[in-house]
Amino acid sequence: MSRGEQDVRRLRTAFLRLRAAVRDPNTGLFGVAYHFDRIRSLLADRPRVGVLWISLGDCRIVETVYGWETYDRLIARVAEALVDGAGGTLPDGAIVTVAGVHADALGVFVGGTADGGEIDGPVLETLAARLEEQLGQEIEREIELGILDGLRVRVGVALLTDHPFHRFERRVLEALDRARTAAERPLDADRLGWLAELHRVVRERDVRCLFQPIVELASGSPVGLEAFVRGPERSVFRWPRVMFAVGHDAGLAGDLDRVCRARVIDAVGGGDPPPLLFVNTLAECLLDPEWRSAATATALAQAGLSARQLVLEIPESQFGPDPRRFVEPLAELRALGYRLSLDDIGSGPRTSELVEALRPDFIKLDMTLIRGLEADALRQEVVRSLVQLARRADARLIAERVETDSEREALLACGARLGQGYLFGVERAQRTPEARGTKRPGDAG
Repeated sequence: MSRGEQDVRRLRTAFLRLRAAVRDPNTGLFGVAYHFDRIRSLLADRPRVGVLWISLGDCRIVETVYGWETYDRLIARVAEALVDGAGGTLPDGAIVTVAGVHADALGVFVGGTADGGEIDGPVLETLAARLEEQLGQEIEREIELGILDGLRVRVGVALLTDHPFHRFERRVLEALDRARTAAERPLDADRLGWLAELHRVVRERDVRCLFQPIVELASGSPVGLEAFVRGPERSVFRWPRVMFAVGHDAGLAGDLDRVCRARVIDAVGGGDPPPLLFVNTLAECLLDPEWRSAATATALAQAGLSARQLVLEIPESQFGPDPRRFVEPLAELRALGYRLSLDDIGSGPRTSELVEALRPDFIKLDMTLIRGLEADALRQEVVRSLVQLARRADARLIAERVETDSEREALLACGARLGQGYLFGVERAQRTPEARGTKRPGDAG
């Protein structure tokens, strides 16, 4: 390769790296700095330019419910609609950029209206309202809109004018920030409402308990129940992950965890207690002295339970970078009879470390390993390795969200013995471990 060819190759590599640094891979859009010259040209022959900030509400709450992949897909769909003119709402020549520190919003710069009119405050507000309606329709094609208050197209506006004594780039960014503030003003009110509702939920213990059987995969015979807690119906807190995310931000996660576990124990009382009761809790709450209190022992006894029947279920992701700090409090809880289940175990590098450090009594397979297991030989090998890991740690492995007979058969072939999911029973407000029977291999009919 000649020196000239090497120089061309280096320049091309540098260009590709620079483009990757300023171009959002999800939407394919560039950041606002890339468009400063175009925005300056828009403003050159008119007194003002309209600036719009478009977001889908609280990114973190939406991701908590639907997952980050869904949020990325929605942002990309909105970006595509804006680039295409949003059904004729935007004028030709509108500049669409990615915005937000986390590329979770979009910015639009317009020099006029779609019919050639000038931009002013009332015109820009009308344009924003039309965009909210048009983009809301785009999202409805992707996902059910309105089932979560945090998922809503929000458009904020500001006017950008030039000033000979102010740096142009700074004025552009200030206008974009004003538009962002306008878009997030209703969201701030939503957040205050969520906080007030959470305080009420904790104060009134307004949570519901549902139970799902954990069964022997081969026979469907129940071995225990997992308790699920939900917030009030028709509330953003009907999704427990949202309820705890808001609780964490408000410093109420520990109080909420206490309320949930107390309601679970109350709900079991009065019926036949299950052999094992799996109770979801937070890793940090293993340090809560309430577990060791006389009040908890009394509540368990009144419900016909003992600590030996309670399995504290915690996702592996909650133990942080130093899981060994939980070893001592776990030893104290085990001395009282409590057991531990590691939830959402996958094939990551931390799995073996966590199992070795915490020595759980149960390990629950992540759903991503189970869905379509019967047709994936590599995933079957991963499940077999986790079955062996559980056996070496003297733990029992449970497969979650088993939905089909083919998944059950594949799990049995991999050595799994316990499971739960819609194949055996849905979550319901029942206290006894009733499971839907499944046929043993070879049964007639």
